[in-house]
Amino acid sequence: MNPVIELLQSRVSCPKLMEPAPNQAELDQIMDCAMRAPDHARLKPWRYYVVRGEALNKLGDVFAQVAQKDSCASADKIEKCRNMPSRAPMLIVAVCNPQENPKVPSLEQFLAVGAGVQNIQLAINSLGYSSVWRTGDMVHAPEVKKAFDVNEEGEIIAFLYVGTAQKVPAKPVVDASEYVKNWK
Repeated sequence: MNPVIELLQSRVSCPKLMEPAPNQAELDQIMDCAMRAPDHARLKPWRYYVVRGEALNKLGDVFAQVAQKDSCASADKIEKCRNMPSRAPMLIVAVCNPQENPKVPSLEQFLAVGAGVQNIQLAINSLGYSSVWRTGDMVHAPEVKKAFDVNEEGEIIAFLYVGTAQKVPAKPVVDASEYVKNWK
């Protein structure tokens, strides 16, 4: 089988991640792959923030501050939010800041960033690491958006957790024929 097709067909999200994460040379290769995502008019609406080391704790503090604003949040919920970034040794935050362009609607720009995240995931897997793409309430929190310089029209597209899989989940079987139809 073609190795690219094999990589695409075998990729799964791995929620339990540990050290090691990609080193800097590997991360450079991974991010070069993100830059190859389809990008109408070459607007490059993406920004990718790599969070690791002590920065994971700092992001956890931001998440905890957001949780504390919820009057219904228990101490356990606040602590869970504080620990969220530390679920992996590396986190890549993908941001889309769409630009005004008469030929490229913002939706296309958001999709370009999503394609970039997919390229990142495939590159991560090709190097023997794993990842899981998460979003959740924190992508919408003004404090989190501010921390990542998200403009008024922008969004956080992904919190991509990266590391080595503790256990690779079974690949779900999906029958593509249920989702692909010939249009006549």
